[in-house]
Amino acid sequence: RSRGRPGGLMASSNGGSSSGGMQEMKKRGGGGGGGPRGMSLHDVGAPLTEDDATMRRVTVLGLVVGGATFLLLVVFAILSARILNLDQTVVASGGVPTVVSFSGAAKVPSSYSSAVPSGESRVEKFFAKSNCSLNFFLAWTTSASKFSLRYRRTIESTLKFHPDACLIIYSPTLKLDYFQRFWDLGYNIIVERPDVPYLIRGTPAEAWYAGIEKWKEGQYFFSHITEIIRLATLWKYGGVYLDTDVVVMQELYNLTNAVGTELADERGEAKVLNGAVLAFQKGSKFIHEAMVEFNTTYRIDSWGWNGPQLVTRVASRFPQGEDLQILPTIGFYPIHWAKVRKYFTDEDPTDQHAVWERMKRETYLFHYWNKITVKLIPTPGSLMYKVLNNYCLFCDETGPDG
Repeated sequence: RSRGRPGGLMASSNGGSSSGGMQEMKKRGGGGGGGPRGMSLHDVGAPLTEDDATMRRVTVLGLVVGGATFLLLVVFAILSARILNLDQTVVASGGVPTVVSFSGAAKVPSSYSSAVPSGESRVEKFFAKSNCSLNFFLAWTTSASKFSLRYRRTIESTLKFHPDACLIIYSPTLKLDYFQRFWDLGYNIIVERPDVPYLIRGTPAEAWYAGIEKWKEGQYFFSHITEIIRLATLWKYGGVYLDTDVVVMQELYNLTNAVGTELADERGEAKVLNGAVLAFQKGSKFIHEAMVEFNTTYRIDSWGWNGPQLVTRVASRFPQGEDLQILPTIGFYPIHWAKVRKYFTDEDPTDQHAVWERMKRETYLFHYWNKITVKLIPTPGSLMYKVLNNYCLFCDETGPDG
């Protein structure tokens, strides 16, 4: 197995080089109208008077001070520009570009609207230099400090079953070298700034983005922007999109144009689908239609309407076949969100063991509903504890949430 490394992708810089220097100070010739001796003493070889020498020293000192001041102003301007453009220079510095107000409330990072010329995406360069068996995409839009062990298990489990895959984590908050440890071990993984205008260029989602200033005010904006990132990314590149609250339990290579059932009726037929996991080919008809639906029916006041309900609405217009494969609940969502708390505890061990055994055989990955379980700590022996600690690369490492 070969894991060739694309050179320079983990530390590139957007800053250009500049040339400059002090311009040569040219002597001014003695001008006319100044009297026969008063303005051109050197021309006639007359010695300098004490007043003339003092004036000369004052003039030279003034030029030196003025030049130094000019250089300081230039340096200050360059530093100011780099600070204001932190989300671009962060590629080299490894800093965090989140814009935070004085009240501590996170504002929308400027990287959501920075333009990238066609063909200059780090993702495309990454793909071009990496021989990847499958593309995986994730998005992390909240604080980097909250990316705990539980979410790292998403990365670990994905790479455990797909060691030659490419992983791209779109994030305005994680440092670009956040996963350097994995990179050093030979895995193809990078953090990329989510340049939404570039991702949605030429897609139906462009019309939605025209109202971005209004959409930013909505309480579900970060969920909605993540939704458009996942759709545009799959349309543009193809591969598998994963939410960060999943643990992969087997290979996903055989999934094509697939979405999972969240809730089924008594006959096992899908009632509600979920977009936490999407596996689609580049240019998918289903993903294109989902972006059209997102744009034409967008609601700023609803989380579910633009998320799980969106996927369900679009799927109702597609027959299962080449363009869409709908997996049963056991595939991605073996435990419904209304029942998941139990599986973080040691309650009813017989049932937990039975579910665990079935999941090992039939479940591709386990979505553990982070909105509900984020504050729960899995009890040793519980199903969640087993999932977190059996599909990992650094299984000997533990954390407060795992």
